[in-house]
Amino acid sequence: MSQEIRRTVYCTIFDDNYLGRAIALYESLMRVNQDAIFAFFCIDANSVRLLTELKLERAVIVGHEEFATPELLAVRPLRSQGEYCWTCKPIALLHLMRCIPDVDWVAYVDTDMMFFGDPDEALPGPGDHYLLAPHRFHPDFSEYEKSAGKHNAGYVAARCTAQGEQAISWWKARCIESCSFIPTPDTFADQKYLDQMAGLFPFGASAHHIGLNVAPWNVENFIVSNVTGKVCVDNIPLLLYHFQGLQLFVNGTASLYIGDMRINEALRVNVYGPHLSALVNGFKRLREIDPEFARGLVGQRKYLGNVVTRALKVITRKANVVPFKIA
Repeated sequence: MSQEIRRTVYCTIFDDNYLGRAIALYESLMRVNQDAIFAFFCIDANSVRLLTELKLERAVIVGHEEFATPELLAVRPLRSQGEYCWTCKPIALLHLMRCIPDVDWVAYVDTDMMFFGDPDEALPGPGDHYLLAPHRFHPDFSEYEKSAGKHNAGYVAARCTAQGEQAISWWKARCIESCSFIPTPDTFADQKYLDQMAGLFPFGASAHHIGLNVAPWNVENFIVSNVTGKVCVDNIPLLLYHFQGLQLFVNGTASLYIGDMRINEALRVNVYGPHLSALVNGFKRLREIDPEFARGLVGQRKYLGNVVTRALKVITRKANVVPFKIA
């Protein structure tokens, strides 16, 4: 970590379907970093109300009306909720740069993530003004690079400098133009634009720390272990895990991953188990305010959301189902 780093703000964007996850994400950052601020960018009023009542330390709650620019509001009717949240990412980063004083870095993280180590350790030195997270696809997932790109938009950080603002402003303009989930040769949601940034703005970096944005699509590249109480990948501290494909069901169960990869025992014990405990705690905190809160818990559809014809896939997906008891 560069010695010049003084203060970082991490943020996420969500509606109340992801509020329980947002609280778990926030609390994980509070455990691993004693100085960082966490900003909740809320798409809906219910999230603002509940978060305000929780009175969280080192937290900033940003209502939709505070960051929604006219150009953002103009595209909202044309996009799904997911596409709209993706469009908001660079706007949230720019909002933080301009509204919170004395900040060195701002970083966006997807709400379905959890910090296991201090993410500031991945930030680059003074020559770089933004940081991207490469997918590092495992061979079983390599076919997705063509459509999804080399970098994952679940983590994007920018230094609060003119260069950092320039790169994020360019990303914002592209997301306003299009943030469609339907891939084209040059675009995919908010994400594939990131692959162009190195050529356009040669003052940024692709993260070298393998513990940043570990996810189902790359975790099998590494050996997951627990070294004296710290979760590691190939003996490097795990900083941030992306729980893509994790679903929480109303029947008291969860699917660790709805795809065809079975989550192994080392991952279950060291990564997914702590995350499920954090999610339970997040929902419990919300139910202290709203006893009926159940946003984000979905019905368990047949074969966990997919029509599966091959028996092996069915068995694998069912093997990823575990208890998830809130009460």
